[in-house]
Amino acid sequence: MATGDHDDIRALLEEWMRALRDKDADGIINCQSATVRQFGLAPPLQETGNDKAGLQAWFDTWDGPLEFHVRDTDLRPGGDIAWCSALAWLGGTKKDGEKNGFWFRLTVAFSREDGHWLIAHIHESVPFSMEGQPLGLFDLQP
Repeated sequence: MATGDHDDIRALLEEWMRALRDKDADGIINCQSATVRQFGLAPPLQETGNDKAGLQAWFDTWDGPLEFHVRDTDLRPGGDIAWCSALAWLGGTKKDGEKNGFWFRLTVAFSREDGHWLIAHIHESVPFSMEGQPLGLFDLQP
């Protein structure tokens, strides 16, 4: 991948994260392909396309901006596609005053569409307990 592509993809990822922190549904959608495939932390099991109303409804459950950042980012080239894996932190205060935050695994795939990079796939996950009932482990730290 050319250095310019790397910089463009990094800038797109930064813009997407800024939009998430600012609870800007339009900003997020502008960073994503119209056919983005998402494997999110919350149901459903998978989602295709952009659901502005659903995203805004989720944002409306939070008070103030969200905390969101990544670390251990690994951005890999591939011609007109690229992918990035990272550990991500999401936190904030819910409307009921409950504060929460957790680390999760994030993989984002990018595709070049009409000469511009867009997010084509998002996969978020947490490990789960292999003993007893399989429950997500949200208290793990990097």
